[in-house]
Amino acid sequence: MRKYIIVWSYWLGTACATVGLFARGLDLLGKNFIDFNTRGGGIGYHSMMDGTLFFYAISIGNAGYHWFISQGPARAVARDDQRATGAG
Repeated sequence: MRKYIIVWSYWLGTACATVGLFARGLDLLGKNFIDFNTRGGGIGYHSMMDGTLFFYAISIGNAGYHWFISQGPARAVARDDQRATGAG
């Protein structure tokens, strides 16, 4: 399940970055139809870039945790076995 979270959050972050950069380009041309207001505040290119950072942080955090768990006790036991037998 963790691998799916890593992949999906990466692609969602990439999609948010693409939409955010497209919206910013339209904003520069004065034709930004993506920017819209809600009762709480506007949703525009800056919100998309915040989403990009959010999803990339999730992806990086889960990938780091996955790597940390994969380096777990099995490797530590193998190092201890090598020390005990003098093989390394």
